[in-house]
Amino acid sequence: MNSSQSKLYGAFAGLDVGTEKVSCAIGSLQYDGESTSPQVLLSGFGQRASRGVNLSGISDIDALEDTILNAVYAAEETAKKNIKEVYVNIPTSLIQTRKVVTHLSLSGQTPIQPTHIRKLFNLSKNSQTDNSQYIIHVWPLSYKLDDMANIQDPTGMIGEDLSATCHVVMTNKSYIKNLMHCIGRCNLDVAGFVADSYAAGLACLINDEAELGATLLDIGGKSTQIACFYAGNLVWFGSVPIGGFHITSDLARGLSTTLSQAERIKTLYGSFEDKNSAEQVPITQMGKSGPNVDYVSRQVIFEIMKARMDDIFDCVIENLREASCEVNPVVFQKILLTGGACHAQGLTELATARFGTNVRIAPQSGISGQNSVLQSLTFSTCAGLLHYAVQDYTGRTSTRDKKPLSFWQRISLWLGNS
Repeated sequence: MNSSQSKLYGAFAGLDVGTEKVSCAIGSLQYDGESTSPQVLLSGFGQRASRGVNLSGISDIDALEDTILNAVYAAEETAKKNIKEVYVNIPTSLIQTRKVVTHLSLSGQTPIQPTHIRKLFNLSKNSQTDNSQYIIHVWPLSYKLDDMANIQDPTGMIGEDLSATCHVVMTNKSYIKNLMHCIGRCNLDVAGFVADSYAAGLACLINDEAELGATLLDIGGKSTQIACFYAGNLVWFGSVPIGGFHITSDLARGLSTTLSQAERIKTLYGSFEDKNSAEQVPITQMGKSGPNVDYVSRQVIFEIMKARMDDIFDCVIENLREASCEVNPVVFQKILLTGGACHAQGLTELATARFGTNVRIAPQSGISGQNSVLQSLTFSTCAGLLHYAVQDYTGRTSTRDKKPLSFWQRISLWLGNS
């Protein structure tokens, strides 16, 4: 593409606050003058090792503030621009959900308009009476118009009683307040909150997979997120408190080496493919008198890694059994894998054998620039935050998604009345 023929518009940013890393990505829309569909261009990126946050929430707000500041500064430096607001992920481990059915009386004379749909969603939000919870998303699962059930989109239809079964996604309001306070101390506003499972799905699933049914496993550092998609919606998700870090720690214990050495061994020699290899790998061991370098076969590394991945898959299967009574079983017919732990060879074959269905590795798509750093499986959630931001910027965000916080909503949240 000739740079003189392309134009950049907007600047939006995603902030992925995880237990292993904090990542910030800055994006813009690029038009080439020939296509009406813009390309998402990554203009800046930064990350830092995570401090001050764990699976239960914020543990040290000063440490988290410092981490966010450094990640954002690195992204701004590469983008050569400053940002004022960010879209922020909410970890699945801190999310609660409920299904709500709401009703709206109609005239029976005029077609249903988008305003009627928004009223239904507002009713769903207002039905959440627990003031300790903050609503992140409201997604429709199905509609019913008079005696007609399982309607996907009632817009334009005519009837007297419209009802919607909605999936309400919430988190603890205390966590939201403290996260907003921490980000505010970094001189940033929150443009919107996004469930990280949904963000990863936006980045990794193609439209047909989200429509026909698929399950995405995001195997991160200290947890594995499970997200089931059907009819274009996120219909169920869960979290397993085991991830790639536990594979690293198993290697460190099993090989009597440091965590940093174990991570390097996992990266260089790790595999889920049983080659019965006798190749010897040098290991720097801890606490050993005399020479501290020993050797271990790659077969031993494989056995340690496979045992922990089997453990992760066992927990995932148990969660999917619980989900089977709530969602259409077609979502289990295709499994997609993403996350930092998915780089090792042989994982697709191992997962296929365990789940007995189609499995593929799912990197993010649709974002270019900065040497495609977001193509890494490690940054799926961060990439998804940019996809979500683009929907808001272009006005293509569905009414099912919560809009960014206005000034008065932020004030209301602080007063405890939102």
